[in-house]
Parts: sequence; C-alpha cells; structure tokens
Amino acid sequence: MTSSAAELRTARWVAVIFLLVVLLQRFAVPGVPNLALLVPAIVIWGIAALARGVAVIDGPRLTWWFAAATVTSIVMIIQDCVVPGAEISITAWGLVMAVWLPFTLRLVERSAPAYLAMLRYVSVIATLLAVGTIAMVATQVAGVAYRDWFAALVPETLQLGGFVLTYPLSFGSSILKGTAWIGLEPSMVSAQLGIGLLAALFVKARWWVVVVLILGLVATASGSGIVIVMVGIVVMLFHRCRQLLLRYVVLGVITAGLSTLTPFGALLLDRSTEFQSSGSSASLRAFEPYSVLIPTWVEHFSGVLFGYGPGSSQRIVSDTNVLGLLVPSPAKVFFEYGLIAGLVLAAFLLGCYWGGPSRSMGLSLLVSLWLLQPGVTTMVIVAPLLAMVTLWSPRTGPPIESLLPVTDSADNGRRPRSAPTANTVFAS
Repeated sequence: MTSSAAELRTARWVAVIFLLVVLLQRFAVPGVPNLALLVPAIVIWGIAALARGVAVIDGPRLTWWFAAATVTSIVMIIQDCVVPGAEISITAWGLVMAVWLPFTLRLVERSAPAYLAMLRYVSVIATLLAVGTIAMVATQVAGVAYRDWFAALVPETLQLGGFVLTYPLSFGSSILKGTAWIGLEPSMVSAQLGIGLLAALFVKARWWVVVVLILGLVATASGSGIVIVMVGIVVMLFHRCRQLLLRYVVLGVITAGLSTLTPFGALLLDRSTEFQSSGSSASLRAFEPYSVLIPTWVEHFSGVLFGYGPGSSQRIVSDTNVLGLLVPSPAKVFFEYGLIAGLVLAAFLLGCYWGGPSRSMGLSLLVSLWLLQPGVTTMVIVAPLLAMVTLWSPRTGPPIESLLPVTDSADNGRRPRSAPTANTVFAS
C-alpha cells in the first residue's frame, strides 16, 4: 500500500512518539528525579498535534476522562473520612490524569496506508534499538566491562530514578542484560522491540530486519517483548494476514533455535514456565502482588468500596522490600480507588485499547500492560499504546489483519499494491 502526503505526515507524527519513548525513557524532568520527561513531552506532542491539525479531541474518550477524574477526586475526599489507614497522594492522582490526558486525542487521518507507514517507521526505530542492545551484550562478551555511558554523560539531575536499570544474566555473572545503554529496564526495552517486531511482520520487512529484532529480544533476556509478539501472532493466525507469517516461519525458527544455544536464549527458554514458580519475574509481576495487596484491600469494607488512596498500593509493595515486585494495573486501579471509582477509571483505561486498526497490537498491549507491566502511571510503558492503538481509534474500516496481504501478482507478492486512499484500501 502506498501512502499519500497526508498519510505520510500523520505516520511521521505518530512515529515521533515511539522515537521519544526510546530516546527519552531514562530522562527525568530537571530537578524532579521521579517524574519522567516523557510525561510533559507527550503532552506537548499532543498540544502540537492539535495546533497543526494532525489530531482532534475525541469526544467520548474526553467524556470518560472527565468522568474518571471527577469520580476519583470525589472518592479521595470520602477516603479521607471513612477509610481506615487511607494514604492519599494528590501527586499520584495527578500523574494518572496527566499520563492519560493525551489519550483523549484521535488522529484526523486514520487510514490503513497511514497506519502501515507508521509501522514502517516504528520497525526502523526498533531495529536501531535492537542493534544497540546487541552491541551492549557483544562488547561484554568480548571482555569489555559494562559502563553506564548514559549516567556518565547525562547530568544526574536529568536521570530518572526508581528503576533497576539492568540485571546480571544470572547470579554471579559479569554480563548484564541488554538495554542499549539508553533503556530504562530490560523488560521495557524488550517490550519496545516486541512492538517493533510485530510492526516488521505487518510491513513485510526484509529478512535481516526480523533477524536483528529477534536477536535484540534475546539480548534483553526478558520475556515482555516475547509475550507481545506471541499474542500478536496468535491473533494474526485467525486472519488472512497469517500469510505474512509464512515468509518468516523458517527464518524465525532457525534464529530462535540458534539463540537457545547462547546463555541468553537458554535463560529465556528456562523462563518459559516461570509463571508456575514463586519468586520468578513473571510471578512477581502477574500473581504475587495480589497476595500482598488483597489481604489489606479486604480488611475494611469501606476500603473495598472506596480504596485506600492514590499511591497506596505502591507504598505497600515497596515496604515488602521484594526486588521485582510490581503493582499490576488491575491491582492499582481497584486497590487505590475501590470498586466504585475503580470501575469508572478501568472503563476509561480499557476503552483506550479498543477500536484501533490492528487487533494484534491492541490485544498484545492489553495483555502486557494489564498482566505484566505497571501500565497506569509509567509513561514509557503507556505511550506505545497511544501510538499503536488509541490515536487511531475508532478505525475507519476493517482491521488491517483482514486487509493484508494486498499484493500484485506481477511481482510475486514482494511489492505492495498502490492504495493512495482509505476508500481504495477498504474496498479491496
């Protein structure tokens, strides 16, 4: 599918979001080490997109945003009066509202060619990130000791705190998991590469791009991106776009198989069943937080109804001093705001996952952000959802999984058919 000038313009604007996520993920607002620079950066992007006519306000999502903001603010007043032990942080509440404010926007141009053009840019950005991740690991394997070049070059006042930047490959290992030196955590870089790999599959990227992205995923030794890719592929298998996967099956199997011969691939293979293991990374993200939070949540009926206050779940989890224990999105929403306001907030948040051009992207990010990642206030995790799904919602035609592949027989399926307008694409 070829793209018109308007479609390419939109694609570049949205690709900037993904580029900001990759480049700014370790930066903090000057003098505020716990506030990611990405938060004001994405808000400013939204204001600029409105001013340039690239995006407009989406009425239904804005209404839900106001409803969530209003109900949760009223609940904070009630919490202070009737919930024993409630700890209310206005700052934590404001951060939730600020992070999700750009999700009230939608693009003016939302055609399939524009979306695919954006995916091409994303696959290029992710490939460069994968190259950096591989380089970080390769230099360590070659005997060059790891050095945090970001911390060495960027003033401390601009460095985002509160994250474990990387981990040893295994206990006692001198080799650290890959983050391309600019990543905030291996799991976050893995998720970004997973999105990039899905994008590469949709745009029929060259074989070496897919190989580099797979190797980059392996170099992170994190399963976050693999989950995104696996969920996305499962969705693709139920649509005509499954034909896109055929050209990569042998390549993917060989690359993944050879990767298992490395310590990084072997670690990922060992972790494939770690959901069943207490204390594993997957368990600490998906299951164990609930065993910590639910007993406190149900201790008081008023707490179940109204919650224990914005920021309270993170404080309880932090007090356990268990490294890697996170607060999943459902736990955060209902523990902090209770059933009443939590349902309103959850309805708004979940609505941001639906109606995008790609069901694969929407469902894979839903699984990732609601099961494995703290996807409510962490902008580096949330912003890809904005770029891949919400800005394009509601889509203007069938999902791209039902449209692809659209090819010419004359070139044996190697070159996309020209489709300069949304109408010609959807008519096909």
